[in-house]
Amino acid sequence: MELPDGEIIRIRGWIHHVRDQGKILFLVIRDATGLVQTVYKGANNPDNFDMAKGLARESVVLVDGKIKRDDRAPYMGLEVQVDSIDIISKSDPEIENELRPDSGPEVALDKRHLVIRGESTTKILKFRAYTLRAFRKYYDDRGYLEMTPPTIVQTQVEGGSTLFEFDYFGEPAYLTQSSQLYLETTLPSVEKVYCILPSFRAEKSRTKRHLTEYTHLEAELAFCDFECLLELLEDMTVEVIKLLIEWCGDIIKDLNPNFEVPKRPFERITYHDAILKLRDSGFTWPDGTIIEEGQELTEAAERALVDLHDRPVFLTEFPRGLKPFYHKIKSGDSTVTNSADMLVPYVAELIGSGQREDDYETLMKRIDEENLDISPYYWYVDLRRYGTTPHSGFGIGIERFVQWVLGLDHIRDACLYPRLINRARP
Repeated sequence: MELPDGEIIRIRGWIHHVRDQGKILFLVIRDATGLVQTVYKGANNPDNFDMAKGLARESVVLVDGKIKRDDRAPYMGLEVQVDSIDIISKSDPEIENELRPDSGPEVALDKRHLVIRGESTTKILKFRAYTLRAFRKYYDDRGYLEMTPPTIVQTQVEGGSTLFEFDYFGEPAYLTQSSQLYLETTLPSVEKVYCILPSFRAEKSRTKRHLTEYTHLEAELAFCDFECLLELLEDMTVEVIKLLIEWCGDIIKDLNPNFEVPKRPFERITYHDAILKLRDSGFTWPDGTIIEEGQELTEAAERALVDLHDRPVFLTEFPRGLKPFYHKIKSGDSTVTNSADMLVPYVAELIGSGQREDDYETLMKRIDEENLDISPYYWYVDLRRYGTTPHSGFGIGIERFVQWVLGLDHIRDACLYPRLINRARP
């Protein structure tokens, strides 16, 4: 909205910055729409001016004044010439000692409730909100229904070593690693579904891309084979980013000015060929050994691989031993699965995906191979007994997506209150 020069205005918000120049007081005021600089000259209202001079940063005020258009003004090309200030709430001057520019990451995490008032963090949180809105719009516009599966479960999806286990009225239960299995149960009813819910991984990982609790977007689609899945992921990634550029491109440009919409088609490379490419590029493990077929690709290996390309990369056809039981075995090659991880700069693996095993006998064999107790999965196995279809799905961590697009150094900055190994506060 264009505000004309000289218009009388009332604003309320938090004092974001104070600059006292004796007879002139510059206060930057913050509200949900952004920041604006106000200029208060002491001669205009001496008693009120003296009161305002004592206000600490983060005090909440009501400001009456007039708009002055000035392209040199640091925010919005205008400033407010103050007539008077009313105090809604005073901030303790100790605020200046709570968090300083040279505070380390542990202090910043302890004071996260104050960090989120900062300009960069506010932009990140706004972008995250737009990201959730964009993904929902993408799937809602295409006829998917949003579901809310349980987060207290008695089955594992990604392996027992990363489960948070607890006692549930005398029985073992877990915080969910993924809602995938439950989403699959809805396909015979509604065919296309998605959810955006927390997932939990008890990974003892101290990396820049791992959280123990993260926001997980997952989708499942009936009558969708492996090729259909990869085309969906390409389209989703590009179209969601286009929406975000339309809605909040200024944030992307400010925090990651070199980011561009990925070019289609994305690169595709099989796990086998990726191993060869990494060996040819000189990649080795930290101990100097050469990467071998059948080994898990760590974050370092994924980053090295994506650095060899100029766009997102689909890493496909993982060996069956590296993927959970529900990934479909590739037709004509029983050693690999119809699975794909999408790798991107900054975070490496962004999306895990695959065609689901729809053959009853094969699924039972895969569960047996992984030495899983079949009884907690009776309902999942029933899906293959009572009318199944080819179907596929994926999961994407919202925090990693935000980290990628905004070029954030650490995933802890991509969420409101990060849950990290040994940290569940505040």
